[in-house]
Amino acid sequence: MSMKIERATDWHSVHTELRSQMQKIGYNPDLQRLLNNITNLVTELSKLEVTFRRTQKYSMLDDKVSEINKSIDRLEKLILMAKLMN
Repeated sequence: MSMKIERATDWHSVHTELRSQMQKIGYNPDLQRLLNNITNLVTELSKLEVTFRRTQKYSMLDDKVSEINKSIDRLEKLILMAKLMN
C-alpha cells in the first residue's frame, strides 16, 4: 500500500490506483470528497512547481508534498477501513 508522490506528475498513477480501490467498496461521498481535495492540492503543487522549476529549488516544495502524502495515506487508511466494514 502506502502510495506517495514526489512531484505533481506522479499523481496520475496514484489517483488511478486510489479510484480503483474506491470502486471496489462502492460509492462513498466522503472518500470521494477527500480524493477531490487531494487532487486540488496536487493542482496547487503543480502550479508552484512551474515557478520553482526555473530556479531548481524543489526543496521549497517539500512541505506541500508532505501534506499531500499525509492526505494520501489518510485516504488509503479510510479505504481499508471501509473495505473491512463491508
